[in-house]
Formats: sequence, C-alpha cells, structure tokens
Amino acid sequence: MLQILRNVLVAAWALTACSPSLAETADAQTASAYPTRPLHLIVPYPAGGGADHWGRLVAKELAERLGQAVVVENIPGAGGNNGTAVAASANPDGYTLLLGSLGPLAVHQFTYSALAFDPERNFVPIALLESSPILLVASPSVSAPSAMDLIDFARAHPGILSYASNGNGSPEHVAGELFKKRLKLEIRHLPYDGAGPARKAVLSGQALLMFDPCKGALPAVQQGLQKPLAVAAPARLRELPAVPTFGEIGVSQYELRIWTGVLAPAGTPREIVSKLNQAIQGILSTPEIRKEIADEGGEAGGTTSDDFTAFLRAERTRWSALVDESGIPKVAAAPATPPS
Repeated sequence: MLQILRNVLVAAWALTACSPSLAETADAQTASAYPTRPLHLIVPYPAGGGADHWGRLVAKELAERLGQAVVVENIPGAGGNNGTAVAASANPDGYTLLLGSLGPLAVHQFTYSALAFDPERNFVPIALLESSPILLVASPSVSAPSAMDLIDFARAHPGILSYASNGNGSPEHVAGELFKKRLKLEIRHLPYDGAGPARKAVLSGQALLMFDPCKGALPAVQQGLQKPLAVAAPARLRELPAVPTFGEIGVSQYELRIWTGVLAPAGTPREIVSKLNQAIQGILSTPEIRKEIADEGGEAGGTTSDDFTAFLRAERTRWSALVDESGIPKVAAAPATPPS
C-alpha cells in the first residue's frame, strides 16, 4: 500500500513539474488577448524633439500592428528622469510603456546623487530602437575650419570657447568633459534644460560648440547652420564623408552613441514582452524605417529582449567608467538653464 502511495505521489510530482504553473497559464491567456484597450507610451522629453519623433513613429506603427491606439504622453524634466520615474511606477500590465534612452537608463545613476527609480530593477527591456553617434558641431561664428584648428585655438585661448549640453549630468555633458580632459583643454560648459534649447544656443552663438547626437545635429548641419567637426564613431559617416572621427584627430577610444529603446515596468508578463518585441522588430525591419534611421547617421536596433538587457548592462559598465574619468560632480537637482 505504501509503495502504491509513493508511486502516486511521484507521478503527481512529475506531472506538476512538466505542466505549466497556474501563473504561466494565466500569463499566456493574458498575452493571447492582449491588447484589449489603448496603450500609453511615455516619452520623458518635450514634444517636437528627436525622442518625441521616434516615440510618435513607434506609437503609430505599434498601433497598426497591435490593433489598438498607442497614446504618446510627454513627461519632460530632469534630463528624462521625471517621465522615467512615472513609467517605473506604472502598473506592469503591458499598457504603459517607456521610450527609454541612454541618460536615465545608463548614465544618470552615476551622475545624479539620487534617482526616483532604479534603472536596473524597475524595468524589463523590450527592444533597442536605434542609436546615433555623437557629433561635435560648432556655431557659424567659430572661425576654426576644422577640428584640429579648433583644438589649436582652444590651447592658445583657454576659457574662450564654450559648449552647450542638455544639462548637468547628461551624456552630452560627460562627452564634453571627456574631450576636454583627454586633450587638456579649457572650454566652458553651459548646461541647458534639454537638447532643443542647447541647439538654439549654438545656432545663435550664445554657445560655440555642442556634442550632439548625429540625428539631432544633422538637419542644421545640412542647412549650413552648424559646422560639423568630428564624429564619435569608428569610421566616417556616409552622410558626412569629409568629417573625421575623433580617433583621427587624436582622441582615442571616443566612440559614443546616444540610443533609444522601449521598456515596460518590471513584472510585465514575459509573453506580453515577447509580443511587443516581435511587433517592434517588425517595425524596424521595414525598409522605410531603416532608411530613415540610416539617413540620420544612425543604426537600427531590432534586438531581442535578452539582447537589449545585455546591451544595457554593458552600457552601464562602460558609462560608469567614462563618468569617473570625466570627473563631473554629481547632480542633486534638475539642471537649470543658464541666463540669456
């Protein structure tokens, strides 16, 4: 009798081990019906910028693939930290997504004294969208025709040049300080509250330089409103064949890219994450989208969730070291715009 009972228990255990759990079954059923109502995509930057452009493009394409509206919510402030914090605290049901980027997800934990979210624990990565190298651009008022001429001028006139950034503690701020430190230059830093105001400062001559993602800088460069001096990429860009890499002007290991991706709050069912990943991979595989990214000097992502997770881990390790090297002080509050 005891042997029979043991056999029954072993059989029951084997069945349980081989069968999906109730939670897994529920997740699968939820994913098969998902989505049944509109989604919200939080873009933690102002409307009209580069991140907003990609957010709205992804929202439109996702809506077509999922059969539900995807509403873009712009929640700017603190270099993207405000909107990212809101997304971190959202219900993990797949109906609130984040358009994440380099700053809040891989840099600010090293440049801010405190964050209202944990970039590693509060999110599940869905897919990398695109990345774009940083481009050093100059105001038309800068007389130096090349990067080497600019470096010579900066050495001869310490403290005369200035560069604008998206704000204290931003990736662009780190990029500027690294450039200065590696070449032993004195160039003033002017922090602005976002890329838009920083670009306007360079266009007007209020700031003379900017370390700007290629996708944001190219329109002004192509219109002749800014001078491109060097690109933080391993090779020259097809769109700017005459512009040298930083390696060519003597700044080694200076390959810096700004990127965006889609994430969900931690705890979002993995079947929903997989469904969203497949939809985004479909978006990024279309020739039109790939061409648009390439025309901006960028590269399309299209990673799996696991690949994006590994990418984020590597980016945090890399930028932690870059922030240490740059020596910038930690930010205690949202960056302020310098007086005009």
